[in-house]
Parts: sequence; C-alpha cells; structure tokens
Amino acid sequence: MAQASQDSQASSSSSYSLSASAASSESCADRADSATAASFASAHLDEATRTVLRYQAHADATADAPTRARVLSIEGSDPIGGAGTMADMKAFTAHGVFGYAAMTCVCAQNTQGVTDIVNMEPAFLRAQLDSVADDGRIDSMKIGMLGTSQIVDCVRDWLQALLDDYARRGLPRPWVVIDPVMYAKSGDSLLTPDAEEELRTILPLADIITPNVPELAALAHADAAPTTWDGAVLMARRVAEELGVIVYAKAGMFALSGAENSDDSPAVAGPAPAGADAARTRGTGANPAPACDDALIIPAAVLDRLADAEKAAGGIVVNSAPAPTRTDLASRPGTAADADTATRVITLPGRRVATANVHGTGDSLSASLAALRPQYASWEETARAAKDWMTGAIAAADGLHVGHGHGPIDFMWMAPPTARTFTDDYWTQVRGVRERIREMPFIQRMLDGTLDLLDFSFYLHQDDLYLTDYSSLLALASVRADTLHDRTFFAHAAAGGVDAEVSFHGQWFVEHGFSPEPQTMSTVTAAYIGHEHRVADSGSYAQLAAVVMPCFWLYGAIGLDIMKQAADRRLDLDSHPYGAWIRQYSDTSFNTSVARELAVCNRLAREGSRANYDAMMDAALISSEHEYLFFNQGIDRPALVR
Repeated sequence: MAQASQDSQASSSSSYSLSASAASSESCADRADSATAASFASAHLDEATRTVLRYQAHADATADAPTRARVLSIEGSDPIGGAGTMADMKAFTAHGVFGYAAMTCVCAQNTQGVTDIVNMEPAFLRAQLDSVADDGRIDSMKIGMLGTSQIVDCVRDWLQALLDDYARRGLPRPWVVIDPVMYAKSGDSLLTPDAEEELRTILPLADIITPNVPELAALAHADAAPTTWDGAVLMARRVAEELGVIVYAKAGMFALSGAENSDDSPAVAGPAPAGADAARTRGTGANPAPACDDALIIPAAVLDRLADAEKAAGGIVVNSAPAPTRTDLASRPGTAADADTATRVITLPGRRVATANVHGTGDSLSASLAALRPQYASWEETARAAKDWMTGAIAAADGLHVGHGHGPIDFMWMAPPTARTFTDDYWTQVRGVRERIREMPFIQRMLDGTLDLLDFSFYLHQDDLYLTDYSSLLALASVRADTLHDRTFFAHAAAGGVDAEVSFHGQWFVEHGFSPEPQTMSTVTAAYIGHEHRVADSGSYAQLAAVVMPCFWLYGAIGLDIMKQAADRRLDLDSHPYGAWIRQYSDTSFNTSVARELAVCNRLAREGSRANYDAMMDAALISSEHEYLFFNQGIDRPALVR
C-alpha cells in the first residue's frame, strides 16, 4: 500500500541533530533498538535505507527528551525590547526553545541610542550564572555584552568551570555563541577600553562568534574597518584562524549603505518568503531582490573537530545543506579557501530588505544561532536557517512602528510549535499503532509463511484498488507543491512507483493461480480513501503531504522490520511464499522515496503555522489508524461496498 518510486535520487542530507538533552535522556531500550537498527543497517542495507532507519532511531532516542532545548542568554538589558536580553528571550521563544537569562548590565537605551549603562558587580553576575547552572541543564548559550574587563573575567572563569564540570560528569558540551559586542548600531561604544583586549581571552571558548564590521576590525587589530565585502571576509578569515573559532561575517552594514555585497538595484521592500524560500527568491523573477550574502568562515582546526563531534552526536540528515567538510565548499569570488590553511568560506545567500529597522539584529542573530544549533546537524545548516529567519524578521519589521530611530525586528513573524521535528513527533505518537501492526496475526503469519494465500490475495486486491486512487493524490500533491523539488518528487512517485507495484501484484496473482481482475472494494479501503480525499479537498498542500506520509513510512517501516526479522531467522526469501513482497518494501528506490517524503513533511511543518502543524499531525495520525485496519482486513475480511 505504499509505492516504490522510480526516481532513485538519494534523499538530501539532514538537519535535525541528536541534541545534548536527547542523548542524555535516551532510555536503555531505545539505545538497544538504535544499536540493533544501526548494526542491521551497516551489515545489510543501502544508504537510503540507513537514512530511513536513522530517522526512526533518532525519533525513538528523543521520545523521552525535553520538548525544548534549554538556552542561556548572558547579556545586557534593553528597555525598548529590541536588543540584549529582551531580544534574546524573544528569539528563543520564536525558535521553540526555553530561555534562561543572566544580565551583565542594565542599559538606558532606545532605538536612537544608548544614554547610560550600569554594569553588574562581577560577584552578583557570578551569582546569577551559578543559580542557573546549579539548577538547570544548559544545552546552548549566547554570550553578548560584557562591558568591563572584570565582567569578561567573571564570565570566562564561570564558562571554563562549567565546561570542565560537564566534561567531568560526562554531559554533552553546550554550544557556545559569542557576540563580541563593542559598538551599538548607533556607533556608541559599549565596552571600556581595557575590556576590548580582555574580550579576546574568552573568544577561544566559543564555537562561533558574530562580530559586526567595526568589531571585526578591532579583533583583527586593523587600523580601519573594511570598506568592501571581500575585505571583510578576508579579515574574518584572519580572525577565525588566529582564534581557532568559526566566524559569522555579516553583510548588513554593506547592504544598508548600498555597498558591493548588494547589487545596484534598489532593495525590495515587503515581507520575505517563509523559511527556505527566502533565499530561493533572491535574484529571480521580474523584480529580483538584491543580494545580501553573509559568510561562514571555518578554519581547518575547527573542521576537524566538527566532523568528530557531529559524528558522535548521531545527527541524521533531513534538510538540504550537508555538514561542512574539507572538500571545496561554496565561496565568494576573492575569498577562495587557502590551500595551506584549508579554511573554508561558505556563502550564506540572502536578499537585502529596504528598511532602517534593524535595531538589535546582531543580538537576534547570535541568539538564533544558539537556539537553532541543538536542532540542526551542523553549523552551516544552523547558520542558513538563522539567516533565512532573520531575513523574514527584518522584512516584517516596518509593521511594528516602535521608536523613532532604528526600530526592532519582528521576532514573531514565524513561530514553530515545537523544537522537535514533525517526523520525530509523529513517530513517537504512532508507537502504539506500530506495535499493533508488528504483532498482528496477518504480519506474523506472513513472516513465518503460514498466511493463507487467499487472505493475502484479498489484501493485494484491496491494495490495488487503494493504489489506483492513491496515485491521483500523489499527482494532486505534485500540482499543488510549492517547490520544484517537491513537484518532481510527487510526479515521479505518482507516475512510476504505483504502476510498478500494481504490475508486481498482477504477476503474483498469475503465479499463484488467482485472477488479476479488479475486485469489489471493502469498507475499510473505502474509509481510508475517503479520509485522504477529505483532507485533500479541504486542506492545504502541507496537509495533503502529511495525509499520504504513513503510506510511505509505516508501510516501509513494517517492510524493513519484516526484512530484519527474516535476516535474524535466516529465512530463505527465494523460496519464501511472500519473499518478493518483503524485498519490495525494503529496497533502495522505495526507501529513497520514504526519506524524501519525510524531508518534505518536516519542511512544511517547520515553515507553517501552529494550526497548520496540528492539522498535518491529525491527518497523519488518522491515516496511521487506517494503515492498521488495512493490514488487518486480510484476516478480518470486512464487508464489501455495495
């Protein structure tokens, strides 16, 4: 009842990594299941099948994990609410994580500038930090304004002690993002002179730093800030290699001034497209948006550490951007990687938005990186997601009407319902259905070869009726798809996979002495088809993609489970009465389709509203119950439609 796509392109690599919290809370049973799946995959299966198994193992491993990553902000305040601690907490909420906060200072500022700063006493700041660390786990953190050398020393010593403590206790190291705040957008200095030099002592403890252009120049000991984007990237490379950290180079100041990072055409005003579509619209259409590309600079030493850490974290691949490697990654002209240092410069495409309302964008970006990193497999994917989100938040800023200077961005332009992926959430919720399907007599008898051929023939005839209709739903999904990737995937699945499966069924009927002619539809089959069409007729494209997902995933999961059990029992599938069926649903082409369908659903759930997410989940869960009934009808023999 699922189709094998003839499109054998491998599924894109992924985005949601096993977070620190998930890894620590994984149950013994989940670890055993994951280990078994991994061992089975490594020994017997192709890459597409291993990808599907990693989805399942990751979902099992995170089933008992906290629903939200826990992220700490170490920042100063902003009473107007667009920067500092206030911005961080809003960004954390927007990205679906739980935020802690420790304030380094209290500022008197608004959209027009900073008028006064009162720095915290280091002893009191340390008390704030200890109160968080003593009572809560920290999965990630963002460190911002550290106004004095004493505050820098305080935070550095606390952070080093925390990292040492986590290492000693065997806890995953928190991700550390540092925004080396020196200057406000208004040009006001936010550090004492001695603190600028002291700031360098904490930066090597970071995973990534996010300086603006003047701060980049200060860190590079340059006499003046760079005046071109290529100059800024070269300066960022120098800082990254000296400090041994990733540098996120920001082009916003060049875009605001109309410098070379953006083209000569005027910036495009108005709301940005959601999520991944934000970057895709850049440079296309009748009124293309001028570029505002940021860059991620990763020195060679960090590339090696990242590869080891991400492998150990058990990250699976669900999005479009692969983890950075020592291969030659995309870079801007004039900033190609140096063969001696192997530093990589990764372009983060974006569009320029016509607005002056960019108050707190540096804080918001660094907070977004800290919030998103536990949810993605690499810093590259995290940076791309943060860049896209920031573009949308900046594009929506003009609607807020806050202040008379550089107003804040709109943090709530797109809020996710949960920090878990849609597929992780779904897989956990259908655990009971999966167990019932696995243990039902129809499946067990099929596996041991005792299932009556008449029962299987009835089931296959109903499957043919279902698939004939199912292909029309896949074709409809192709028509309604919002990206070329999705449109091509569903078109191939509708045109190729279903025909191949129906042909396989016809061959089985002839070989076993049954008529291949269509039979009367059962009430169970009619009910499943009716549910899918109700969703297709009244719901969104995202809901349509979700309602057909269980026919991909649950069906494929059962096939993989039966295949594994057959391997454990050393069954000869060549002589097994249902060996051909078992093989069909654990082959490469089918599992490639499963992986692509899961990636589609994760994207649509992530980019939509909470109401859209809930509707997608409801559609998929009801389809899952229909999957159970569909399998079970082979033995129960429900009434036929008159």
